Amino acid sequence: MKKISLIIVLLVSFFSFSQEKYEYVIVPSKFDFLKEADQYNLNSLMKSFFETEGFTVYYDTDELPEYLANNRCKAFFVDAIESNKLFTTNVVVQIKDCQNKVLLESFKGSSREKSLKVAYNEVFRFALTSLKGQLNFKNKAESKPTQIEDVIAVEVIPATPQKTTNPNQLFAIPIENGYKLVDEEPKVIYLIQSTSMNDVFIGKKGEIQGTFLKKINGWYFEYYQDGKLISEKVSVKF
Repeated sequence: MKKISLIIVLLVSFFSFSQEKYEYVIVPSKFDFLKEADQYNLNSLMKSFFETEGFTVYYDTDELPEYLANNRCKAFFVDAIESNKLFTTNVVVQIKDCQNKVLLESFKGSSREKSLKVAYNEVFRFALTSLKGQLNFKNKAESKPTQIEDVIAVEVIPATPQKTTNPNQLFAIPIENGYKLVDEEPKVIYLIQSTSMNDVFIGKKGEIQGTFLKKINGWYFEYYQDGKLISEKVSVKF
C-alpha cells in the first residue's frame, strides 16, 4: 500500500499528500502585510529557521540555480498569513507545494504587545517553533550523493492536534533575559528569567515565584507553599 502522510492543518482542516523529496525552501523577501522588505527582520528570521532545520533556502527575489529554476517543484514555498484584530497581532505560517497546495500550517502566533516590532517577532517565533518536529529528514541515497538529483527527503510526520497528544505542551518564546512559556492559544503560563546557569531560571507562574530548572527527566517549576516544597513537571519546547 502506498504510504500516505497525513497532514494536519492546525485549526483549519486536514490534508494528505504522498511523500515528496524536498531539499529547498523559498521564502518571501517581503510579506504582503508589511511595507518594507525584511521589515522587523522577519524574513531573515524565517529564512534562518528553515536553514537551521536543514534546508537550502532562497528568497523569492533571488536568482535561483538553473536546476532549481527549471524545476521549482523541488522546493516548497513558505508564507505568513496575517489576521490582526484590535489590539492583537496574529500570524500563521503556511507551507505550500509548487501547485499552491497547503501542506502544513503552524499554530497561530498571537500577541498583545503594543510595539509592532516586538509583537511580530513574538508571533513569528511562536508560529515557527510550533513547526519543529513536524518535518522529518531522511537521506534517501544509498551512498554519498554525487548528483544534483540526490537530495534530502523531507516528509511531514503523521501528527494529531496538540490537544489530543499533550494538552499541557508549552512553547518557549524568547524575550529579553529569558522566555515566555505559552500554551496553544497562546496564553502565557510561565515567565522565566535567565541565571548564570544554563538549565536554571527564575520562574513565575501567576503570582507564584519559584525556580524553573532542568532535571534528568525533564523541566520542573519548584516553589514553596505553606512551608512545603512543590515540584511541578512542565512539558515545554524550546
